[in-house]
Formats: sequence, C-alpha cells, structure tokens
Amino acid sequence: MVFLQELRHLKGALLLLVLLLALGLTLMACGPAVEPDPSDPADDVDPDDDDPDPAEPGEPVRVTVAQVQGPVSWDPPQDWGAQPEWIIQNAYDYLFIRSCDGTEWVPQLAKDWENIDDLTWRFYLEEGVKFHDGSELTAHDVKHLYRRILEGPQETYLVHNQYQFIDYMVVQDDYTIDFVTHQPHTLTMWQLSQANTGAGITSEAHFEAVGVEGYHREPMGTGPWMLKDWSRDEFALFEANPDYWRGAPQYDELMFRVIPEASTRVAELIAGDVDLVHQVNAQDYDRLQDMDGVRAEWHKSDRNWVLQPRSTVDDDHKDDPELNREYTTDDPRIRKAIELAVDKYVLRDIAGGIGEPFRGLLSHPPEEGHPDNYGPSANLYDPDRARELIAEAGYEPGEATLVFHSYEMHPYGDVSRVIEDMLEDVGFSVELHLLDQSTMITEIYRPRKSEELMIWAGIGIGNPYFGTFNMDKETFEARRSYPGGYPDNMEETLNTVFTSVDDYDAYIEAFQRLDMMVAEDRHTIGLFQESVLWGMKDRIEYTPRVPDADIMGYKIQVVE
Repeated sequence: MVFLQELRHLKGALLLLVLLLALGLTLMACGPAVEPDPSDPADDVDPDDDDPDPAEPGEPVRVTVAQVQGPVSWDPPQDWGAQPEWIIQNAYDYLFIRSCDGTEWVPQLAKDWENIDDLTWRFYLEEGVKFHDGSELTAHDVKHLYRRILEGPQETYLVHNQYQFIDYMVVQDDYTIDFVTHQPHTLTMWQLSQANTGAGITSEAHFEAVGVEGYHREPMGTGPWMLKDWSRDEFALFEANPDYWRGAPQYDELMFRVIPEASTRVAELIAGDVDLVHQVNAQDYDRLQDMDGVRAEWHKSDRNWVLQPRSTVDDDHKDDPELNREYTTDDPRIRKAIELAVDKYVLRDIAGGIGEPFRGLLSHPPEEGHPDNYGPSANLYDPDRARELIAEAGYEPGEATLVFHSYEMHPYGDVSRVIEDMLEDVGFSVELHLLDQSTMITEIYRPRKSEELMIWAGIGIGNPYFGTFNMDKETFEARRSYPGGYPDNMEETLNTVFTSVDDYDAYIEAFQRLDMMVAEDRHTIGLFQESVLWGMKDRIEYTPRVPDADIMGYKIQVVE
C-alpha cells in the first residue's frame, strides 16, 4: 500500500490540482471546449472566412499536428489503428459520420438513406463528387470497396470480419446503392460509418490500375486533402484539394508529425514547431495556460479506461501450463469484489482529473448505454463489501492472487499502482507487471496472454458496434471474447438488439438492458471515461468530435 499512502500524503496538493482543473473546465463551459457544436462538422466551415495572410508572400499557410502514430497503409481497410486513421481520413470521405456531440448521423457522401425492408438499406449519393484524379465518384466505387473487403483475405484487409454482416450489394444507378444484410441488423449505420474502421470510400478505377499494393502506398479519395509527401513513422504532408466538393480547405497544407512521446509533443508546441497536440499530459495544463501564444483545452471524448479480467484460457494457449489454469477471476464474486475495491474517482484524478466513472459496454452519450452506467452511480466503491465477497469465495486475506499486466508509461503505471494498493487493501495478493508499450502489445495483448487482470484505454471502442463486436450476430449467443466473456443468458436480449430494425424504442430498451447485464457480469470492468487534453497555438481554433476525439483537418481554422 506504499504508493497509495504516498498519494494520501499529497492529498492537499491533489485537491488543489483537481480544483484548478475543475475551474478550468468550468470556465471553458462557456466556449466550444466542453460544449462541441452538434452541427455538421464540415458544413459549419466557410472557406472564405478568416482567410489568413501567409507569413511571407508566396509561402503556403501550413498547420502542423503532432500525432502519436503514423499510418501503415493509405488504403483504409488495410489499417486498423484509430490514430493512424485520423491521418488517413483527411484524404477520404465516408458515407456519413457521427455529429460533433455524438448524438446523431451527419450525411457526407450519402445525402440520404432509408430502409426498404428489414434487410435492405438504400443510400442516395451526392452527385458530382470527384476523386483527387478528377474522376467522378459513383455507387460502383462504394460497392467495389466493400466487395473487396468481403471477398479479400483477413491478412490483407484487417477489417474483413467487421463487414461480414453484409450479404450482398445492388447498384440501382450511379448514385443509388442497396446494402442487403444476412438478417435484420440494427447496427448497419454504425458499421458503414466513420464510427467503424476502414470505411473511407476508395476509387475502383485507381485500385484496378495500381492493385492492392499500389493503393497501400498511393491514396485516392474524395477528401479535402491530397497526400503530397510521406515518410512512415515520421510525417505525412497534405496539400489542399482546390476542387473539394464542399469547398476548398481554409489553408494550404496540413502536416502530421509522428511524435510518440507526450513530453516531446508539448516541447515542440512550446517551441512553435507544431500547432496542435493531442493527448497532452494533465500536469502540463497549467504550464501551457500560463504561456503566451499557446493554450490547453479539455475536450470530452469517448476514451474509456477498463480492467479486463480473464475467465478461461485462450484456445491458442491450452498447451501452456502457465496459462492453462484456473483463474481467480473466473468466480463472479471475485470480479465484483475487484470493482467494489477501486474508487474510480481517485483513478480518474490520477489520470488527469476530468471525466466520469462508467460501467458496461458503452461510452456516452449514445443513448444505447444504460444511464446508470455513467456518472456517480457507476462508482460502486465499497471496500468492506469487497472483503466480504472475497471471504464468500473461500479465500483468506492474501490468498486470492491476481496477476495484473499494465503499461509502465504515464499515466498507466501510476493508475495501476493505485489499483494494486486498493486491491491489496481489501485482501487480494497482486502481482503487478509493468511493461514497456512494445512488450505489452507484442507479448501480452496481441497474443492474448494476459492473466487475471489487464488494463487498457481506448478511443472509439465504446460505440454500439464495437461494444458488441464479439457477440455472435447469427446465433445470438455470447461467444467468448478476449480475454473473458459475456453473460451466457442474454440470447433473447441480443436477438432484440440486433433485429429491431423497425422498432427503435425496443432496440434502445434492449441495448440498455444488455449494457447493464454486461456491467453486472463484469467480464469488462469499466473504470472511467476521460476527457482528453489538447494543446494548441492561439492561431488555431479546433473543436474535436466527442466520438473518436479525432483530427479532421478540414475543421481546423487558422485565425491569425
């Protein structure tokens, strides 16, 4: 309990920090930082307004963004990472996207849509939209993208499994396409939108000309930015698309620089070498606010922190005696004791101090999430009851062992050490393994070798589609997900969730019931949904969307 005791000695300092952060958030409530504009994230941009004068005549006006990761592929379905997609998406458009506040669908290439029947979703495309090579987008391009994902190999198209709900597609005319699903499927909109990955619409003619490897290196989209230069793991430079169908971008060039370390990203911002920084560490908030020419802003996001308990060994590791064993967390009383042992507000404060506890499957605000699974009601902290549950499970204090894997980097390491102290305080014996990011990903996460507990945080994984990603939509059974599972008594609820295409109220009621079932089963233990701290120059105005907290260069405005 050493780390937690040290934390308590710093209680006064922490309270001061939290008050300062809360004051900052309260002040920002009057502006866009915490109240994003729910309107179309592109339609509110007037390219003719605030057109800046370049610093020197003839020089292009450039915005530089510091980003954690760069793209591996420029073909949307060949890359799966959220942050690389934030770069890729600037060259492409989607059929539709989620609004800034995450509450409704906003048209992009699809100007309208309707359900023809329980299986058929019809989309009407904008006319006159051009790819970067001047060729016109048609429904054949849309069909070609999804056909190659459906028919291509998983090892090439990482998103292959995410689109198997589609049975076939029918092009009615150049600007009308039908998607026909295998069965009634309520999440079709989520899966065809930017909320999924790999959904940027590509050019059939360009693909036929350059092939899968060529598209991997040479993007051809309809988006507001055209790739000018690129060095993997270093930078991506875009130039404005002057013929963009919604109006040319407000400035000339958009540069993404790959800078993995948060401290280095902030240093580059302070030095004036970048304009916008995502995921600034909370301890840099006051420093940036006190400096001339830069500022820090908290923005709500759908980034969730979760503990993932394991119930059974993964099928790939049944021959490994260290992994093929009985897990303490297979007992639902132990999983409940874990959640009751942790104070989610304390953990949130260690990570930055802005956000709310959550439980279950989903981020908020999508109304599919149960209202009691977000906010104060989602913090079930009760250490006395946790001790009772451990005893009811048959363990004396110190007997119930939890092998716990986490990242050593900030703030994961600090959050995990506090969790370790909280769990040991109620009677668990915790073996905490703090690993560097590469080791954690390659040796634990990807090969599915976590043991009793693993911690992770993700952006964009708490929407209704990704929340049900591992639930079988053909049999309506809860197949085991990595690394735990789902309740085994929810087939009827799943059936209602996935098939209520023509009954929205029944769909919402069933999804909220499903969200609570998963929360109570605790194969995923939600901790908190955090806001993200952004750093930016005063010359920049930008309000990121709540869904994904992504970087849309078209919406960044230069105001100097």
